[in-house]
Amino acid sequence: MKMWIARDESGYLKLYQTEPQQEVSMLTGGIYWNDRLDSYKIDDRLFPEVTFENSPMEVELVIKK
Repeated sequence: MKMWIARDESGYLKLYQTEPQQEVSMLTGGIYWNDRLDSYKIDDRLFPEVTFENSPMEVELVIKK
């Protein structure tokens, strides 16, 4: 299953079902990623190679038995 991973300006890391686009928060003015579907917050300490500057990245989720 292909998905997307992205880190926002605040360092939050999320997994998306489709390629997210950058949006600007009306509350804070910060930039974040949104794909208009459900996103999944994952531990910010994971995947340090994923930065705001190189986000989003396409990833593949593989379920192994």
